[in-house]
Amino acid sequence: MSITTISLLRDSFNFFKNQLSDFFILSLISATISLILYYILIPTDTIITIIKLLNNQNYSISLLSWINQLSNEEKKIIIKVSILTLTAIFIRLILLISSVVTYLSEINNGNNISSLQSFILSLRILPNLLILLVICTITIYIGFILFILPGIILTIGLSLSPIILITTKNIMPLLAIRKSWEIAFKYWRLILSMLLFWSILQIILNVLLGQFHFLPGIANNMICFTLNNLLTSFTLIYFFRLNMLTTLIK
Repeated sequence: MSITTISLLRDSFNFFKNQLSDFFILSLISATISLILYYILIPTDTIITIIKLLNNQNYSISLLSWINQLSNEEKKIIIKVSILTLTAIFIRLILLISSVVTYLSEINNGNNISSLQSFILSLRILPNLLILLVICTITIYIGFILFILPGIILTIGLSLSPIILITTKNIMPLLAIRKSWEIAFKYWRLILSMLLFWSILQIILNVLLGQFHFLPGIANNMICFTLNNLLTSFTLIYFFRLNMLTTLIK
């Protein structure tokens, strides 16, 4: 059986289009939870302080030089907000990946399941998925620090691990990573194509959303999170389909 990027994209898009309402609900749920946590973790006065600092930024100098000009208290605020923002984004991704892949797995097994049911069912996998994503994130981050190419190689090798973890019964995170590594490089062109496609669309989407300055901050963030989630959902469908086909070939 020959697997091509075009066939995978076509099949993934058709499924995504047919089940769009469910994926929208799952994207909205994870975006809402993430946004609530974001505004709980980061007080309004801190957000206002960050906005003032950014408005006063001198764009004629480098970002590093601008940060060095800030006071120690301002640096602490920026570091704190950055960490909390990444935490909210990380939680959004965990909730999205677990719920979307659980939904795909149940549908693939012939079970009629709603988006809300799949979200509730996915909560059982969160501890193992958290461990897996922390390992993958740190590993990929180290790879990109060393050089861009190791980061890309690690991203490809680990890309299928969340799918394998959720769809395979009684499998631990490290074993899911090993299985992902074994499969990924047999089909690295298909994975790299999707990663590039996803990255380009993410950039385009974020640039376009950056033009909506007339919207309130919370509304803009909700739209941004939800649309990014939908794009990630499509990518998960692609990787799920690829993993399923590789299993059939075996």
